[in-house]
Amino acid sequence: MSTPRVLPAPLAKGDRIGIVTVSAPEPAQNPQQFARGLDALRGRGFEPVTGAHAREVHGYRAGSEAALLEDFHSFIADPQIAAVVCAGGGKNANRLLRGLDYALIAAHPKPVVGVSDPTALLNAITARTGMPTFHGPAVLWDFGSTDAPAATGDHFAAVLAGESHAARIGAPLGWARTGSAQGTLVAGCLSSLRCLLGTVWEPNWRGAVLAWEDAFKSVEQLDQTLTHFRDCGVLDQISGMIVGELLGCEPSGGMTAQQMVLDLCAEYDFPIALGLPFGHTPLKHTLPIGAEVLLDSAAEHALTITSPWTAPAEGDQR
Repeated sequence: MSTPRVLPAPLAKGDRIGIVTVSAPEPAQNPQQFARGLDALRGRGFEPVTGAHAREVHGYRAGSEAALLEDFHSFIADPQIAAVVCAGGGKNANRLLRGLDYALIAAHPKPVVGVSDPTALLNAITARTGMPTFHGPAVLWDFGSTDAPAATGDHFAAVLAGESHAARIGAPLGWARTGSAQGTLVAGCLSSLRCLLGTVWEPNWRGAVLAWEDAFKSVEQLDQTLTHFRDCGVLDQISGMIVGELLGCEPSGGMTAQQMVLDLCAEYDFPIALGLPFGHTPLKHTLPIGAEVLLDSAAEHALTITSPWTAPAEGDQR
């Protein structure tokens, strides 16, 4: 059964953004960088509002499941908050999956943005509500970086505003296998996406374009994870694959990630693009999970978002 599609309202300058920590206590561990990230959002014309528990420490997490869910749900329900953006990452965002109020999220559609570990939350929300979520920059590691490329924040703002030019991803991609594919985008950190396999929050893979990346994993570790996707039937269903720009993923036994992917996917015929900057890389594109995309090796822009990913802005007659 397909989930009815809802679209989040676009983000505009002057809007208030709720900042949540959903896993590791990174704002408490890196207070100056977190403050820089908040200032950078203010510099772009937004008003960040920090969650009550976002700066706390609860062992290796920022708070209990109940506390972190309280921050998230309060921002979702608050009509004065236009978007929710994750402060950083970690390894345990999936602890929140069973406590998320998906009906509340669907009733108050607004952009939800995260990267790395929050991949699990983003894709679960999209799977359960039909609402696009956004794999994009984190407050701490992107907006708070002293050398963050301006293009990262520019694309974030353009995508969340629903600007049509942001649909054309201009990054030059390499190709392990050429071709074209059109389908719903499932995107994020591969090891975090793996947490959804076999759960009630698993994405609908049928015809999907899978865009994945990861960081600081050896190629043999990536092989193990991608093989799990294969053995769960994911690769039998997708129409295309995008391997993002991998950060710190070193070859194993002389085999590169590209060689591993081609070997593992040899029995399939879907196109495989390489090198999209998103996820853990400083220069990153903001990708709308759940939107329809076209991946085409022969096109001027190899990746194009082909369906609306935000609701029309007020007064927009499209």
